[in-house]
Amino acid sequence: MALSLEEEDMASAQKKFKVVLADPPFGIEAKGEAVTESPNLGILYIVAYAKKRLPEVEFFYLEPFLSMEEHIAKARSIQPDVYAISFTTTRKELAYETIGKVKGLGLKALMVAGGAHPTIDPTDVLNNAKVDVCIVGEGEETFYELLKNTIDGKPVSDVLGTVNTQKRNDMRPLLKDLDFLPAWEMIDFENYDIAVSKEKRMAYVLPIRGCPNYCTFCSNPVWKLTKPWVRMRSPKNIAEEVNYLYGRGIREIYLRSDTFNVDVDWCMEVCREIEKLNLKGMTFQCNLRADKLNNELAQKLASVGVWLVHIGIESANDRVLKGIGKNITNQDTMRTLRLLKKHDIKVYGFLMLYNAWETNGKLEYETPREVSKTLRFAKKSLNEGLIEYISWSIANPLVGSKLGEIAKKYDIAHHNVRIGNCMKLPSVSERQMIAHVKQGMILQLLNGIQKGMITKESYKRAAQKAVKILNM
Repeated sequence: MALSLEEEDMASAQKKFKVVLADPPFGIEAKGEAVTESPNLGILYIVAYAKKRLPEVEFFYLEPFLSMEEHIAKARSIQPDVYAISFTTTRKELAYETIGKVKGLGLKALMVAGGAHPTIDPTDVLNNAKVDVCIVGEGEETFYELLKNTIDGKPVSDVLGTVNTQKRNDMRPLLKDLDFLPAWEMIDFENYDIAVSKEKRMAYVLPIRGCPNYCTFCSNPVWKLTKPWVRMRSPKNIAEEVNYLYGRGIREIYLRSDTFNVDVDWCMEVCREIEKLNLKGMTFQCNLRADKLNNELAQKLASVGVWLVHIGIESANDRVLKGIGKNITNQDTMRTLRLLKKHDIKVYGFLMLYNAWETNGKLEYETPREVSKTLRFAKKSLNEGLIEYISWSIANPLVGSKLGEIAKKYDIAHHNVRIGNCMKLPSVSERQMIAHVKQGMILQLLNGIQKGMITKESYKRAAQKAVKILNM
């Protein structure tokens, strides 16, 4: 008996190839944290790239604010042919738990892991999670090929840019053409929020992939396994995305690349293209390096609506800045802070305490006296209005960073119950380090309260931080 049109449509829908791309499920309690400020742009770019080439495939994004129960229920309901999850090293345990529970559903799906941790340590992933393949490095072309092979019934074991239990394949060359937009159509912006913004609805935009610098503490494996280390989108394409997001109701954009002013002339051209759009009420944030800002660029940033810039200050000590490969000086920082204040652009400053590096085969590190100087600098800059917001951390020897290699070589990697992941540095006592942690936490907490950063979503974390300070 012939099927009706409705039955044919239902049969077609059931046969449709389904792909899930996921973040680990952090849950609703993560609202207000960095993981729920923005959807995963890496995932959205992969979807956009694959969707254009495989229009018959149905894509689903399991977002970070889902609970574990919601995540698993959605996976069960979708019954995907491919399940892929992206995660960092700090979130690997949650990712492994999630993979195990999805696998426990009995799906006949290709299980894929990608992102920072599978790129850094695919062996760890394959040994500890029930995945078939890890994507190493940039994901668009690799994931598309995995899907194409799976749909066509071809093996996925030889795909460039992947590692499986049988072999490690060669790296895939980086994309040359970055002028395409992520799959924004999948996103409801009401689900995302950021602690520091002028406007209610904001989005992240990625103008540049990579960074030309190689600071010791940074683990940026996805775009640094092959060269070029820096690739920029065309200014017109960036403006096209800004215009699209404006049409979706977005009124603030964080230009989220590691360094927006990596090339001053290109940066000026991006600003000019955005300016041509004449978008009323649009505001911006961006990341800047302290040694690549002149008066003309600062003026242009202000004119297009940049109200806040994020700067990795790290330390107020030139010896430390040189040692960690930051390639800036405290004088560069002060000049830039004053220039930004002149143009009424606020600064979010990031500091990193107790860093370490190697010089001529010898371990060196930031001393307690130098850390005290950095904290005094931060307090003074806040009081003088040169910095509006402050954030800091104890240097953590991340896997995949130069600092991680140094910590391993000198056996200084350490987890302190009271401090967290840090380093056990020679001649630095736990008492000294805890005293500076307290100072940093109090400074950041008071700054957050003063500047209205303690929201309904984040007050619990602020209270927990206050309790932690009291118990130290």
